[in-house]
Amino acid sequence: MLEKVRTFKVTENVVVLETENACIYFEIFDEGIINVNVTHGMKDFYSQAVVMKDKDKNVEYNVDEKEDCILISTDLLCLKVNKNNCNMQIEGKYGLKLDDIELTLEEDKRSCTISIREDEYFYGLGEKTGFLNKRGARYTMWNTDCYEPHTESTDPLYASFPFYIGFNRQGCYGIYFDNTFRTYFDMGKSDSSRVEFGAENGPLSFFFIYGQTMKDIIKGYTDITGRIDLPPIWALGYHQSKYSYYPQSKVEQLAMTFREKGIPCDAIYLDIHYMDGYRVFTFDKERFPDVKGMLERLKDMGFKVVTIIDPGIKVDESYSVFKEGIENRYFVTDRNGLPFVGKVWPGDSCFPDFSRSDVRKWWAEKHREFLEMGIDGIWNDMNEPSVMYTPSKTMPEDMIHLNDGRPITHAQFHNVYALNMAMATKDAFLRFRPNQRPFILTRAAFSGIQRYAAIWTGDNRSCWDHLKLSIPMLLNIGLSGEPFCGADIGGFGDDCNEELFIRWIQVGIFYPFCRNHNAVGMRDQEPWAFGRRAQEIATQFIKLRYRLLPYIYNLFYQSHHSGLPVLRPLVLEYPDDENTYSIFDQFMLGDNILGAPVYEPGRTVRAVYLPQGSWIDWWTGKEYEGGKYHLVEAPLDKMPLFVKAGAIIPMAEPVNCTADGIKVEFHVFPGAVQAEYVYYEDDMVTENYKSGKYNLYKIRYQKDGNAVNIEMERLHYGYHEGQKRFRIAFEGLKGIEKILANGQQVSTQVIDGNVVVYVEPKEK
Repeated sequence: MLEKVRTFKVTENVVVLETENACIYFEIFDEGIINVNVTHGMKDFYSQAVVMKDKDKNVEYNVDEKEDCILISTDLLCLKVNKNNCNMQIEGKYGLKLDDIELTLEEDKRSCTISIREDEYFYGLGEKTGFLNKRGARYTMWNTDCYEPHTESTDPLYASFPFYIGFNRQGCYGIYFDNTFRTYFDMGKSDSSRVEFGAENGPLSFFFIYGQTMKDIIKGYTDITGRIDLPPIWALGYHQSKYSYYPQSKVEQLAMTFREKGIPCDAIYLDIHYMDGYRVFTFDKERFPDVKGMLERLKDMGFKVVTIIDPGIKVDESYSVFKEGIENRYFVTDRNGLPFVGKVWPGDSCFPDFSRSDVRKWWAEKHREFLEMGIDGIWNDMNEPSVMYTPSKTMPEDMIHLNDGRPITHAQFHNVYALNMAMATKDAFLRFRPNQRPFILTRAAFSGIQRYAAIWTGDNRSCWDHLKLSIPMLLNIGLSGEPFCGADIGGFGDDCNEELFIRWIQVGIFYPFCRNHNAVGMRDQEPWAFGRRAQEIATQFIKLRYRLLPYIYNLFYQSHHSGLPVLRPLVLEYPDDENTYSIFDQFMLGDNILGAPVYEPGRTVRAVYLPQGSWIDWWTGKEYEGGKYHLVEAPLDKMPLFVKAGAIIPMAEPVNCTADGIKVEFHVFPGAVQAEYVYYEDDMVTENYKSGKYNLYKIRYQKDGNAVNIEMERLHYGYHEGQKRFRIAFEGLKGIEKILANGQQVSTQVIDGNVVVYVEPKEK
């Protein structure tokens, strides 16, 4: 508890309260975002994750002093600070009320506690086990290499997202705790009436984020920590990986098998066995005698190649990367300036100090040869950083990072080690593959990682519990600002079996990051590894992924534009429906497609909750009434999948890979008198969209009796090489005598049972 307020002052968008033992800085970023920073002196503006530097200095707010309190108010919220103890209350325009917010700043503890409201749910917190709603649990933010089988109580894991959303029917808010040390979030476990977040070290600095909806909270949080750049379209395809594919002939045979069997695939991954003795930035010349030739042949077949790059640099005086690191003192050191040495795959290894801009620049330079020879993506692993054979699984917390002249210990930098490594890797792409969108995959992460890399959930297992676990974990990662996330399809460790693989590929093709990956010594799990039945079902679902690529790509555009996740919990789209608040085993792909995976063996039917409205079975076209549960047939070759009645879904004609080109068509589903959809289009490969070279179209559907009018107009036209003519298919259209396209009656065709017309967009 803090002591009595002595004075306060206001400068630009900052209100400073001085107490007997601390200063509290309230920085108003906009009408719904306030940073609260409690210190024993001057505020430290240093932050690893915050990019919201161009805050609105002219945001309107008022400060009123009362006898017992100080009021700070904007158009959206009012923050009340008690003069006697600095406890706070917050009231929001849309019904939010938070009482008894208590701040603590002591030598070995800095924390904030907030009263838990009636019927409150907590979401977010990133990569955490358990169910969707995090109320009643306690979590630690400390990036950890966790190979042991994950259970619902396993914590911590590889990534740290110190952000949560508090939600009930009266309003929602978000908290981002801007502290990179080991932190904790107690969501009512120790005291069922209080949520508490804090740390032993570092700043007590957090962002309070307010808005009318959860979507507003996510937008505010990604205003603070940044948003994803649009990925290259190939990164959204199906990817195949194994620890490890080698030698070179096996990699090429794998690619040929995909093409011979007609199974779509865009990328093949090379794990650590491609390297010379696990030395990063090298190839084993015996296993891979002709890397450039291999890459060219794979490219001719439409494949991209992604190579793993770990941070551990083998201690070897004849190894140029190690020699450069030693000569330039690029490695993490102890307090005496001696490089830290820990064991990882190469044996004794040193670790680049990514807190330094010169080291990040050097690390980027090391990628030059790989990127110039044709490697398309970089996969950062073991970057917690993981150190083997130590109780902590990482380097000692008193190791030193020079941090561009502001030395800090590993205790402070640990959680953002991977973030800075990814920053350096992205810089490599921008330098050596200019105007080509990067693809980076990372295991460890911190808030803000969405600006640099996709993430996957680490070393899961081939078990039904991990299939189930992946759904709420990815939903909460998406709510935490990182839309590009996935879990290893089929499981990494242990042996998968036919039924588990089929059920996993069915949900996995809806993961934003879609990769099949498993470990050395385990049963193969390529789509054909479990026999003809599994291969046919897997092929059907992978092809569905490719059919939906335009829709998925447009969801990534939404993420780039507003921070919204690609894979969404039902509560995000239906916050007024209490039945959605704890549903962890269903998902929304965007706002129009609903999936209900099967995650138990032997199940051929499952209960599916459909929110308000009408829903159409993807497979049968049968219409279901929303606002209730339905028992839905789920034979082994089908996962329950529904589309919102009246939805307009951009889809693609089937291809083996995105290099074959994406030709877009729109499918209009029955059940609505009118509907509209905004479609985004660009070249899907370059950075040109950032300079306005993209198209936006608005598609409107209007049904009037026995006539239908479909209109398509350009809202923005900067990508002149875009598609000129679009096919529009009306699913299950009955009783229609006339179809108008942009006001003109058009001839129709019937293709695959759907009425089809062709439309050219009109100018706005």
